[in-house]
Amino acid sequence: MSNLASYILFALALVLAGWTFMVWRGFTQNWLPPELAAGKVAQVERNLFINAPFPIVGRPDQVYRLPDGLHVPLENKNRDAHRVYETDIAQLSLQAWLLRLNGLETAPFGFVAINNRKTRERRAMRVELRDDAYCEQLVARYIDITERRAKARKSRGRKCNTCGHRSECFSLNP
Repeated sequence: MSNLASYILFALALVLAGWTFMVWRGFTQNWLPPELAAGKVAQVERNLFINAPFPIVGRPDQVYRLPDGLHVPLENKNRDAHRVYETDIAQLSLQAWLLRLNGLETAPFGFVAINNRKTRERRAMRVELRDDAYCEQLVARYIDITERRAKARKSRGRKCNTCGHRSECFSLNP
């Protein structure tokens, strides 16, 4: 019986230590920009669906609702540096496009919240989003590539290493 009590006390101590760390981390990492701090989290990893002009599903990491009613997508990234890529802007732009197609008004900007793996610092980087025409063009190109009406281009850098279509792309571009 004393072993069981010891295990329970140990488990409770671990839970308390974890909770204390999470609360401490939340208070000490003041990364939230003023625009988002003034708003409220409206969605967390919620699927967004549309059927027209193309059937698409997207899932923003978080969506904030600002006091003026506009919605702002936020994507979380883990990287070695606080750097925003064009693919981040495309991803956030597509998410805002899906929000609009689902009846939510959006701000012309979004945020990439980057957790620096080296320094453990978290920083939100504001980006200006692209318009609906850009998003529709991206989706149309993706459909053309997957239906073999167009050839994929290899990415510069290491993006190909994590792409779900890597084998398809490399078979088209030896």
